[in-house]
Amino acid sequence: MRKYDKKNKMYMFIILIASVILIVIFSFFINKVITNGKIHYDIDAGSVMYDKDKNLVKLDEDGILKIKWNDMYYLMYRDQMYLLGNNAIIYNPKKSQMNLYGKYYEVTSEGEDKVIVHEDETLVNINESKFYKIADRKYLIVDKVIRTTNGELNTTNYLIVELDKSGNAQLYNNTLNLKTFKETQIQTSTYTFDIALEKLYIENEEVDLKKIIGSTNEYVKAEEIEETKPSTDEDEQNQQQGAGGNTQTPPEEDNNQNNEQDGSQNNNQQQDNNNTDHFIDATKTTSIISVTASVGYINVDYVIYDPLDEYESVFVEIYDSNNTLVAVSYFDKTTNNLVIPGLRANVTYKLNFKYSYYDNNKRVEEQFDEASVMMGSPELDLKITKVTSDRIYYKLSLDKDYKLDSVNVNLVSDLKNGKLELTNSINSSTLNGKDSIEGYFEYDDIGSYVTVYLSNIVYQGYTINSNISYKIAMP
Repeated sequence: MRKYDKKNKMYMFIILIASVILIVIFSFFINKVITNGKIHYDIDAGSVMYDKDKNLVKLDEDGILKIKWNDMYYLMYRDQMYLLGNNAIIYNPKKSQMNLYGKYYEVTSEGEDKVIVHEDETLVNINESKFYKIADRKYLIVDKVIRTTNGELNTTNYLIVELDKSGNAQLYNNTLNLKTFKETQIQTSTYTFDIALEKLYIENEEVDLKKIIGSTNEYVKAEEIEETKPSTDEDEQNQQQGAGGNTQTPPEEDNNQNNEQDGSQNNNQQQDNNNTDHFIDATKTTSIISVTASVGYINVDYVIYDPLDEYESVFVEIYDSNNTLVAVSYFDKTTNNLVIPGLRANVTYKLNFKYSYYDNNKRVEEQFDEASVMMGSPELDLKITKVTSDRIYYKLSLDKDYKLDSVNVNLVSDLKNGKLELTNSINSSTLNGKDSIEGYFEYDDIGSYVTVYLSNIVYQGYTINSNISYKIAMP
């Protein structure tokens, strides 16, 4: 009988332990795949969300949200898969609600000592005021009033805030997409969020959001850098030397006067901070307050501050998704609103806000802000309503806000000997004033499956891309 020495026994023991660990890991993995594979959520038509690359996804019909073994959410929609990431934020404007999927850290008035952790599916009423930390340097604001204290942004319902490591932030929702390159504070009906510092001020409490799951934000205020900067002998000598090179002590009277001035300045700053309801009227700079998309046009609210009448003009350049300049619109100094018409549906436009002035008889242009806006698209719905031996009937529901120029309803079916393709072209006279259009396709032969889809959707002379289709199995 073979005997094993201590060394061999040790090797066998290690192999046994490693085998057990591998079996446990493999079992856990298999169990996770099976468990997550069973989880799915129905997502209503009309909902909007963002994929992992922050592209806006809008559903024209119902979709299904699923979760992978690695806890990544993905959307199954019209035979396509959209990867959403570890967190999915889905907004349903028709129901005035949001569905959050994944892990979220809700911050309450009790600060980091009272953080509510939400997992799996969380239903949020957008009429309530909420604040969530999603991940490192990523936040979700929910409120009916969302605006920056400097007046450059004004939106509603929700806003996603993502910081880079330098403290700059991207602010976006289903109506706007902005990038900030300076200190910005967002104010809602119940709290104020200092983005770069990652601090939340709620019910007289200051919450350090960096303490909640940590932060890789490297932003430091300029005055803090100056305070921590080591002083040199030359600096100290300069502070003690007067203009004539002699050491001077300021009179006591001047010190008191300076203290009074400092106190007055602090009081004024505190009054300004408390007077947030009138922050637009107090704006002392040319600012963009809000940029919103509507049907075929963009609405811009702004403030122009030019007491010395130095601006030659204030204007906005509009670029399409191909970075082609499509229009230039000029602001009126006497008003606070600009409408930019004639824009295409389902197109993302970039807006560069500029002003011009003359310096030594030379015209100079400077950009003071920018925005990116996704235009809406018609909400169309196509359904097959009836099938007979020689006809297929359909119903096309139209969007009352978009008066289409024309649209084609198509049918395609694979036959044993070829393919059946039929098209019904609907013009503006037929579409005018209608909430829906009903029609049918007539045929002699049909395949096992039929797909009815829309094409050549024309609005204001432009063709809108669409993947609206309806597929059925024939009886």
